[in-house]
Amino acid sequence: MAQITSADERRRSLKPLRRLFPYITHYRTLVVGAIISLVIAAATTLALPLAVRRMIDYGFSSSSTTFIAEYFAALVAMAAVLAAASAGRYYFVITLGERVVADIRRDVFAHVTTLSPAFFDTAQSGEIVSRLAADTTQVKSAVGATASVALRNVILGLGAVGMMVITSPKLSGLVIAAIPVIVLPLVAFGRSVRRKSRQAQDTLADATAYASEQIGAVRTLQAFTNEKLVTGHFSAAVEAAFEAARSSIFARSFLTFFAIFTIFSSVVAVLW
Repeated sequence: MAQITSADERRRSLKPLRRLFPYITHYRTLVVGAIISLVIAAATTLALPLAVRRMIDYGFSSSSTTFIAEYFAALVAMAAVLAAASAGRYYFVITLGERVVADIRRDVFAHVTTLSPAFFDTAQSGEIVSRLAADTTQVKSAVGATASVALRNVILGLGAVGMMVITSPKLSGLVIAAIPVIVLPLVAFGRSVRRKSRQAQDTLADATAYASEQIGAVRTLQAFTNEKLVTGHFSAAVEAAFEAARSSIFARSFLTFFAIFTIFSSVVAVLW
């Protein structure tokens, strides 16, 4: 139990992500472009509601058609800025993720080729290939989409809180007080989802490794007429991977339901 706990602690630790920094810092232009695009997109997103409010408050009540036309032109310009910034953020972030993963795959493969033959006696070649392909894809997701979305949400959250405090301090206090009630259950459910996703990934890696090993020794397999036996074992591994994936999907679905229901219920409670 102690070993399992220590293993879980290592998996939850973010320290291994520090090893990605040298790969990321090699492409400072992409990083700077992604950050600038993200900040512009977040700032424009925060400014759009204010522009719409001012247009409704002053534009439609004004008798001057020129005033209304200027507001609509400003909204179109802001929409263009938001679209361009969002497209730039996607380009820079995804390109950075692909570039970093390509470098990691190259370095990992180069390292694997230098390992002693004793390592390959105990490690399955299929699992190594699966880790080289599937696990690096997870790194790409972390470097690309996950990190950028997290940073964008932080900027939007801080900006929204600042705007609420300026607009209505009392209402802002109620909203901030409700945040722990919403966040703590989501964090607990999120850990369960992460654990199930890890199990699904591990079972899929086992099935892929088994298939790779058997296909690599297909001549021996056919010589002993073990086709049905091997097919049965692989079918069982595939079903186990499916069950693990279905469990992960159900957990994610429940997390989505709980998050949406809790957030909107909290909004209704605050307005009530």
